[in-house]
Amino acid sequence: MTAGPVPVAVGAHVRCSRYLPVLSLLALGCTGVFQRALPDRPATHWVKAAGPELRVGAAERDITPVVGGYMAGFSLARTSEGVASPLKARAMVLEIGDRRFAIVGVDNLGVMREDTDWIKTGLAGFANGDVFLCASHTHAGPDLIGLWGWYFVTSGRSHEYLRQLRKAVAEAVAEARALAAPATLVRGSGRLLPDGTVRNTNYGACFDRRVEVVHARAVDDGRPLGTLLHLACHPEALSRRLALISADFVGAMCDGWNARGHGQAVFVNGALGAMVSPRVKSKDESGAREMGAQLLGIAEAALASADPLPVDAIEVRRRDVYIPLDTFGLKLGRLTMAIPRELHQGRAHTSVGWLRIGSLQAIAMPGEPEPGFAQRVRARTGVPDLLVFSLCDDELGYLLREQDARDREFAYERSMSACVRAGEMVEEALVGAR
Repeated sequence: MTAGPVPVAVGAHVRCSRYLPVLSLLALGCTGVFQRALPDRPATHWVKAAGPELRVGAAERDITPVVGGYMAGFSLARTSEGVASPLKARAMVLEIGDRRFAIVGVDNLGVMREDTDWIKTGLAGFANGDVFLCASHTHAGPDLIGLWGWYFVTSGRSHEYLRQLRKAVAEAVAEARALAAPATLVRGSGRLLPDGTVRNTNYGACFDRRVEVVHARAVDDGRPLGTLLHLACHPEALSRRLALISADFVGAMCDGWNARGHGQAVFVNGALGAMVSPRVKSKDESGAREMGAQLLGIAEAALASADPLPVDAIEVRRRDVYIPLDTFGLKLGRLTMAIPRELHQGRAHTSVGWLRIGSLQAIAMPGEPEPGFAQRVRARTGVPDLLVFSLCDDELGYLLREQDARDREFAYERSMSACVRAGEMVEEALVGAR
C-alpha cells in the first residue's frame, strides 16, 4: 500500500456524539461495499540467504511526537501533556550473501498491518517479508490504531505522525546499513526473579523469565555493532493517570545499554499478554528508570556469559492469515471510521513468520500472546528456546488459547482480541509456515 495511511479526523474534541448513530449507519452501509475478497490462497514468503560473511549494523532515530495528541492504551480520549522520555525507532540490519534483513523496534503500543506495509515501502533494498517491525507496546505513546480518540467519534491517529515515523524508520535502517561491518554474534540468556520487577497479574509467576541478548561484535576490533534485547513485559511502569509521553522501561534499558559501551540496542517484546506487567513502587518515570536499570543489569550478566552464535545462513518464512474481526470495540471503531482497518469478507489481513539466524529461531506474532499460549507453540514446534517477537508487523490484540478466551478470568483480554480463535489461527499459520 504505497498511497499512505488512510485519512481520518485527528485531535478534534468536537462534542458531536449526537451524530454517532448517523455516522455508524453510514459506515455500516459502506462496510459491505469497501471490503476486499479473500484470496484463494494466502500469500507466502520464503528466503534463505547464505554466505561466508555476516555484516551487522544498527542505528536509531527520535520519533517523539508533538505534545497534545491522543495517547494509545489505558483510557479513551487521553491526550499527552508533556514528555517524560523520548520515543525511538531502533533498527538492526543483518546482511549475508546477497540479501539483507532488518529488525526494527519502535516505541509505540502497536502499528496496524496496512501502516506497517506502507512504512516498509520506504526501505530501499529490502523485501517486505525480510523486515520485522515490532512495537514495544508502551502505553505512553501516540495512538496509531485509532481506538483511543474521542470516544469513537474521532480517531486517535495522526497522518503527520505516521509520516514522521515512516521517515525515521527509513533513516534508521539506512544508517544501520551504512554502518554494517563484518561481524560475529554471541547469544546470552539471563533470568528474571519470580518475585522481581515483572509479574503476571492474572497468574502470578506464570511468565517467560528469560532476558535474551544477541550481540554483534566487529570482526576486526571487537567493537559493538548492535544488540537485540528481548524479554516479555508490558511497558506500563507509568501510571495511567499520567499523560506523559515515555518509552517506559524500554527507553531506560536501551539508552543505558549504549551508555555503558555496549552499542546500539534494539528492543523486541515477547509473550507479554494476559497480563505480564511491571512491579514497581513508583508509577512514574523514576519507576521506569529503576526497572530499566534492573533489566540492564540482568542483560549485562547475560552478555558476560554469552556463547558464540555462528551464522552461515539467515532464513525467513512468512504466511498470511485472515482472522475474523468480531470484537465490539474494534467493530465499532471501524464502523465510525475511527479505525481505518481493511477487511476481507469480515477478516483482517495479517501475517506470521519464522526467522532463523544460525541456530537462533524466532517467531513473529501479530499481537500480544499469553505466556501459556506461547509455551504451547514452543512445545508443538519442538523448539524450547524459541523467541517470540510480539506485536510484529501488526496489532490484533491478545492471542490466547480458545479455552482461555472463553474463560471469565480473561474477559478483558477477550474484549481486546480479534476473536476467540485468534490464537489458534495464528498457531496453525505458524505451524504451516515452518
